[in-house]
Amino acid sequence: MSAGLPAAIAGLAVLVLWLGTGGLAGDDPAPDRPRATATRLPANAKPPDVPIARVGLVSLRLPIDRNRLTAIAFHPVDNPQVVGMDTDGPLKVHQAPRNGRPGPERGAIDVGAAAGTLVYAPVDGVISGVGRYKVQGKLKGYQLTINPIEANGYAVLVTHIDAGADDPVPPVGTPVTAGRTVLGQVLDFGGEQELSQFTSDGGNHVQIEVIRTPIP
Repeated sequence: MSAGLPAAIAGLAVLVLWLGTGGLAGDDPAPDRPRATATRLPANAKPPDVPIARVGLVSLRLPIDRNRLTAIAFHPVDNPQVVGMDTDGPLKVHQAPRNGRPGPERGAIDVGAAAGTLVYAPVDGVISGVGRYKVQGKLKGYQLTINPIEANGYAVLVTHIDAGADDPVPPVGTPVTAGRTVLGQVLDFGGEQELSQFTSDGGNHVQIEVIRTPIP
């Protein structure tokens, strides 16, 4: 047997292992790769700490497992309290067309993932409001309000949350930690969403806004 053959076999094994893991650990997922519904991250696994947008001192972190992300996009919302966001972090953020809608173009940010994907808090803070959310008169999951610890005078709205059997929506007064505290699951809208123009699925997502509030 040639002396170089064992080394070649070893090199081939390393290549097969690398391909089986999808390449380097830090590689972004392919944009057209189908995503399966997420399960809970292992208790000893640290969720990704990745910034996606910022409003002043309020830094919004990626609220889902990065491996299950389909797309991120800004879009305007008709809410006079909303504060426009700045981009932040390494992930690509699309801009959805205004289509005649009022408000700042970066008034809200949609973070896409398959329905049932766990949603984690995007900021450190305390939940100050929990309510059912309506779209065209129909109840569509929950909206949570979080008072961030980074800055007074702001609140973070997290919308399109669904409650799972093992992941009930946390009540008012619950302290939350970005990337650690589970808020619920991504709601299944049951139809194509605006975010689908940037994804290979129906565009289910969680929506985040930052609004101004009175300073106590």
